Amino acid sequence: MSEVKLKSEPPSASHGAAGPSSATTPAQPPRIESALMRHLDIPSNPTAPPDYGPALAYAQTSQARNWRFTPNRLAQMRQTNNLTAKKRLEKIWNDEKSGAASSSTPSDVPFLSVSDELALLTYYLIQVGRIVKAFALPELIEATAMSYVKRFYLRNTCMDFHPKSIVITSIYLATKTENYPQSLSSFARKLAGKDPKPEVVRDNEKTILDLEFLVSQSLSFEYSTHGAHRALHGLLLDAQTLDKPPSREAVHALAASSQKNLTNSRLTDAEFIYTPTQIALACLRASEGVGASGRDIVEQWLDQKESSARAAQLAAKAARDKTRSDERERFARAKMAAARKARGKAGVKVAEDELAAAPAPAVVEYDDALLAQQPLGMGRQELHGILDEIEKLFRDRETGGCTGLGKGDADKAKVVEIDKRQKECSSRLSLKRKADEEAVASQRRAKKAATAKPTTIKDPFDDGGQSSAGGAGGGAGGLFGAELRKQADNGGTNGGTETGGAKGEDERQQRQQQQQQQQQQQQQQQQQAPAPVDSDDEDVPVSKDFAVKPDAEV
Repeated sequence: MSEVKLKSEPPSASHGAAGPSSATTPAQPPRIESALMRHLDIPSNPTAPPDYGPALAYAQTSQARNWRFTPNRLAQMRQTNNLTAKKRLEKIWNDEKSGAASSSTPSDVPFLSVSDELALLTYYLIQVGRIVKAFALPELIEATAMSYVKRFYLRNTCMDFHPKSIVITSIYLATKTENYPQSLSSFARKLAGKDPKPEVVRDNEKTILDLEFLVSQSLSFEYSTHGAHRALHGLLLDAQTLDKPPSREAVHALAASSQKNLTNSRLTDAEFIYTPTQIALACLRASEGVGASGRDIVEQWLDQKESSARAAQLAAKAARDKTRSDERERFARAKMAAARKARGKAGVKVAEDELAAAPAPAVVEYDDALLAQQPLGMGRQELHGILDEIEKLFRDRETGGCTGLGKGDADKAKVVEIDKRQKECSSRLSLKRKADEEAVASQRRAKKAATAKPTTIKDPFDDGGQSSAGGAGGGAGGLFGAELRKQADNGGTNGGTETGGAKGEDERQQRQQQQQQQQQQQQQQQQQAPAPVDSDDEDVPVSKDFAVKPDAEV
């Protein structure tokens, strides 16, 4: 299944204000599947339904827009990331060996190939399910954490970051995004085992804190995931509403078998290539129950869905055609009314001619025959081909090794050997990355210090380098030091000259005279102000302190 990143068709007359004259007939309508998976930019005030009907709600999600690829595109991305990491590691290796006499060549560097990275990643993806079960967390956390890990390694490599650190960080991040939050200390303590050591708990906390933001950046902060487990749950419920529903025992057996297939599918690239519903259908179709076959259940479900979807598709198309026709008539009436108001009968004639000469509206719907043949967006044969591809993915993963099932010691030895080489690569890359980050931080600090302006706020306790003032003794500084220096200039109290003492005495006398003059002025103002009296006579002066005169009748 190819990568689907389609935009809506060019705007036509069905979109309203432009009128019928702006219609353009597309050379060929898109496939129904592509139309259903297109991203719609719906206007805030739509005047007509979208061309070729509505799109799937899943197509509007960030997962459908940004995390769907073709198998070739996935291989290309991983190969590019792997080559980039190899170049960085080779440069570091050469720098280390340049100062010493060594005959090592780039071939001696323990690079990881793309297949090595996928094997190591698969092994640690299995650990996600085991950790989630050990912590008694729901399946939702397992599905989300696995998606985070796989998305992270589409933009990074195992040579840069060890999967173990990314796995525990992704699980902790998934507990928060899926509303099952746990405290960091509790989560780190559980990771440390039954007898947690304080240093191990602290290391786990530090690992998560250091990588949580980095993982979020690699996810483009798109935390929402749409796993196939929800679709599978809905399919099992629908299976019980079929015309010939399976027994309860058969449903339970089908659920267990399909759940096993779904777990294996999470170890593959299925979610990057196919929709959640297609993955769920493939898991259910490949399952077997007591007296019931998953293939038979899927066939009955498809028959029932196609029957109801066929009638709904044709009715929806008729409703959309009527809406577009009503919109064209409204546009024509509005144009005629505007022409009559502006130019009278002559304007009406011109408007009629323009409407008659306008091209026919674009065809933005599928034929009834095609909708009746593919009511679910594709033919039955094409759908089964997609389901076969998905089933092959998780069947190959089930027997492909690095899962810890059925391969024995040889498979584990392979993972151990890859992990050893990974640690040798990641240690060098990690040290180089930390050194580069520290160099950048140092440059920023130096630049900030060079461009920083000196502060204009003076410390009141800073004596400016003077430890005494005028023989007053002590190390008073700032405002207090300035006052002491002023007193010292005026003669001070200890060791002052006679001239300074006389000058200080004159200033004290002047301040006393000013205070006496102010007191005299206040007394004179009080004597001049009329005193308040209690009298019935309205002509008696009343103090200004009263807002109104007293009532004469009181």
